[in-house]
Amino acid sequence: MSASLEVPALPVAYVKALQLLRSPEAELDQLVRIGNDDPAFAGALLRLANSAESSPLTRVRTIRGAVVRLGLPKARRTIIGVTLTKAFRGVGGSNIDEHELWRHLVAVGMLADELAWGRVAYSDAFTAGLLHDIGRLAMATEDPKRYGQVVLAARSTGRTIEEEQHFFGLTHSEWSAAVGQRWGFPDDIVEAIADHHGGEESGLSWVLHKAREEASAMGIGDGVLPSSAQPATATAGGADALLQRVDAFVNTVRRAA
Repeated sequence: MSASLEVPALPVAYVKALQLLRSPEAELDQLVRIGNDDPAFAGALLRLANSAESSPLTRVRTIRGAVVRLGLPKARRTIIGVTLTKAFRGVGGSNIDEHELWRHLVAVGMLADELAWGRVAYSDAFTAGLLHDIGRLAMATEDPKRYGQVVLAARSTGRTIEEEQHFFGLTHSEWSAAVGQRWGFPDDIVEAIADHHGGEESGLSWVLHKAREEASAMGIGDGVLPSSAQPATATAGGADALLQRVDAFVNTVRRAA
């Protein structure tokens, strides 16, 4: 079957936000300007800066104050997360467990952060983790009925990649790379998200591959297939704290949408 898909278009504010991918050392003023460009960015930054996780003594009321309290890396990640949720407002009709998919994306980002080593920058690892299934989001948003067939078939056979190939003529990894190229992601992130199921092309793709395995071991599925982890595995090794961070981030960015 032909894929017959189109890369989603983005509003100007979100195009500017994704330019943060090309500028991992974004300065305070850049982040403040982007945060002021859209109410969703502003709301997410203020909400996270004033959350219990940030242990605020006083509430901040300005975007500049929120970015300063969060720190540049966390503010940057929040803006990218909101951009992703706004670009794909919902996958209704696709049979995907949307909440679990977002937990998966954020968990892979956070775990990739912890696994980053050598030439793999932790900021790139989180970003790549958050974006690695962007192709699945795009496929489910563009053609939810057809992706719904993928999900139902995969839950029967356990083979998501093969079912995507059958119904779309390509896989979500391939489409993730296509979307990433069109949206101007850095080449190393495009390469890594294209290979996140193999983990053989680069250090960053290996990090994504391992992060996905660890997320599954913690009991987080990918929105199509559930995790096979037992509850004892999911709560071992201090995973509870990370799961709380995952849920806090997911709730923040999805409320912004």
